[in-house]
Amino acid sequence: MIAFSGISKQYGRQVLFVDAAFQLNPGEKVGLVGPNGAGKTTIFRMITGEEQPDEGEVSVPRKLSIGYFRQDVEEMSGRSVLDEAIAGSGRLGDLHHELESLQHAMSDPEKADEMDTILARFGEVQEEYDHLGGYALESRTREILHGLGFDDERIDGDVGALSGGWKMRVAMARVLLSDPDVLLMDEPTNHLDIESIIWLEAFLKQRQGSLLMTSHDREFMNRIVSK
Repeated sequence: MIAFSGISKQYGRQVLFVDAAFQLNPGEKVGLVGPNGAGKTTIFRMITGEEQPDEGEVSVPRKLSIGYFRQDVEEMSGRSVLDEAIAGSGRLGDLHHELESLQHAMSDPEKADEMDTILARFGEVQEEYDHLGGYALESRTREILHGLGFDDERIDGDVGALSGGWKMRVAMARVLLSDPDVLLMDEPTNHLDIESIIWLEAFLKQRQGSLLMTSHDREFMNRIVSK
């Protein structure tokens, strides 16, 4: 599935890898262990293509979908928590938001001249959305957000009003909702309380796709990974 061969990487005088090899196979759940600065995040970034090795080859199949939960969270504002989470669910998220904008356009008197085009597009988008299981998307999103500690009031509230720690949970919900072939998780328990950690452990155990994760919580990681 994902293979590293002959990888060398260094930053200035700091050598991280010399002729390193590694493989992540379909369905495997793997823990990546090492002290701070050993290059764990660099491995994630080479898998996603954000960094390149100095030497060697990183092989990632072109059609493979990868979800990456990282420690730096992007700015979030102007949406509800629910919509922000849905926005990360790939094609379904795109269709969900296009349907919303088309519904607004249909009720806009200034767009009366374009109504035939808008209605035709609405029909196309709605058909694809339904075919991909879009109408179960909101309930699935709420289920994941509940698991990560959100109540309904917060889910329907402004994402911009959340603290950094709660925005990290929204970012995690986006990645989990996208259900990628390979899930990369960099310290997923950092901003979670004990109930959310228990829920996340159960969620990751039952997932069918591959998982590569780091965590300072060794017991949590050991209960999930097999390698």
